[in-house]
Amino acid sequence: MQVIRQSAGLHGPRKTAAYTMFRKEGMKVSIFDRLISREPGGQERKAFHSIPYRRMFSELDESGGEARERYPGDEKTVEAFVRVLKEACRARHKKALDGVMPPIHAEARFFLSEDRMCAYGCLLPPENGGEGISLEKFLGDLHYEGVRYGVLQEDIPREFERGYLHIFPVARGKPPLAGEDGKVTELFQRRRNMRLEVQNGSEADFSQDVQLQPIRKGAVICLIRAPKAGADGIGVTGQPLSPPQVFSARVPQGKNTELGRGGQALIAGTDGILYIENDLFCIHEQKIIDGSLDQFQGTLRISGNLYIGGNVDGGVEIEATGEIVINGAMGEARVTSSGGTIRVQRGIYGAAGKTVLRAAHQIQSPVVEWADIDAGTSVISETISNSAIRCGGTVYVMNGRGMIVDSLIQAGDSVLCLRVGNLAGGRSRFSVGYPPNLPETWKQLKGELAETQSTLDKLWDHVSALRRKGPRLSETERVLLEQLVEQRELYTQKREALTAELRTANQALNKKTKGRIRCEKLFPFLDVQIGRLSEEVITIEENCDIHVEENKIVLE
Repeated sequence: MQVIRQSAGLHGPRKTAAYTMFRKEGMKVSIFDRLISREPGGQERKAFHSIPYRRMFSELDESGGEARERYPGDEKTVEAFVRVLKEACRARHKKALDGVMPPIHAEARFFLSEDRMCAYGCLLPPENGGEGISLEKFLGDLHYEGVRYGVLQEDIPREFERGYLHIFPVARGKPPLAGEDGKVTELFQRRRNMRLEVQNGSEADFSQDVQLQPIRKGAVICLIRAPKAGADGIGVTGQPLSPPQVFSARVPQGKNTELGRGGQALIAGTDGILYIENDLFCIHEQKIIDGSLDQFQGTLRISGNLYIGGNVDGGVEIEATGEIVINGAMGEARVTSSGGTIRVQRGIYGAAGKTVLRAAHQIQSPVVEWADIDAGTSVISETISNSAIRCGGTVYVMNGRGMIVDSLIQAGDSVLCLRVGNLAGGRSRFSVGYPPNLPETWKQLKGELAETQSTLDKLWDHVSALRRKGPRLSETERVLLEQLVEQRELYTQKREALTAELRTANQALNKKTKGRIRCEKLFPFLDVQIGRLSEEVITIEENCDIHVEENKIVLE
């Protein structure tokens, strides 16, 4: 039987002096006790605690530091064990101070980590002539303390040989194997746009693709990985330890999306534009044409939105009730959005009378050449040339070249650009501040009213001449008179209607307008019309602000 006794050979050099023992009168007495057991005069003196408890504390601190260094993952467990061991030493010392110090045998002390994944042991030395402890008893004590799994059978004997106040691990459990939470891998960007938008109403970034994500029915939006459960572990007491709970990933499933591939994917339930709303992937249903459209016969009519991935040309006619996105260029074609915005990403390069765009809201294109455009709200471009533009709001040509050349612009609000005209000359006509067709309508109404009045005057002359004949009218003349009177009444009604329309147009034109034309440089020639007022600019101007003040067009 292996027993740790108080001899130099069992404890190493640092414990030799403290624990060397001799047999005397049937008791074990330390050298320290023997040396101080007599007074200088030969009288016996009462024995006390073999080792000062402060020295024990120092040795425990030293051993604890060594254990923490060897097993850095067990630092908290070792620190707590050292505190428990010191309390045991204090209790022994207190007995010595009270004069009660019977022989105390060496004992094994054990400590479990908070998670029960490891156990540590330490041997407290015998006191006042107590007995040592055998390895067999140490292992038995360990067993009866309930440490039954993961006992370090090969390491314990070697650590046991190092003697008292040595702190070392005696058992290690099997940690639970952590599982894996479910995971969602998103294959598309989280864009919030489901319709065409311009950030501040006046700028569009044509250097990047349209900020819309078209998607086909059945396309995979996200890959979904199911959670994988972990495996139980076993603590040093033999009790099973459950692994951390695993959780399913939150699948961002929104409108018009569905689960597919046995729940391993989120897929598109319809063709449309993919966008994010309330942190969920949703699809705004719309028609998608992947390539170019240039050979379609007749008119392509779409209810809702339309996305065309390529070019539009060849005299194609397109009508949609929602947004229309042409991700390529547009040539000879007619494109109409009765309820949304039109965006042509690569520019409009048309032909006179053969390229027409109509939109209930905005029209966006970096280049507009030889096109007829009618937008309900505004037009945004970087270059406009040889085109006719009508819009209910403002024409913005503020980025890129920012140039308008040889074009007719009719804007309900204003025209804002960097440059009008070029060195080669040419002529542009701008009408601002009123509904696009109002000034022309006013002129047209005045002309029609004057013509109607002229016709009425002629009818009156003919009717009067025939009536002066009285009973001398022939049957043919009587029929003619009836016809002339009927025509006169019709033209009178027409005159009244035209007069009412002209009155309404005059009222609208009489309203003060904030419409203006602003540009950094203006080349001749520019015809300006603001309401009923008109002006021709025939000089080169810088930093122009053309507007109306006191019923007069001014250029500042």
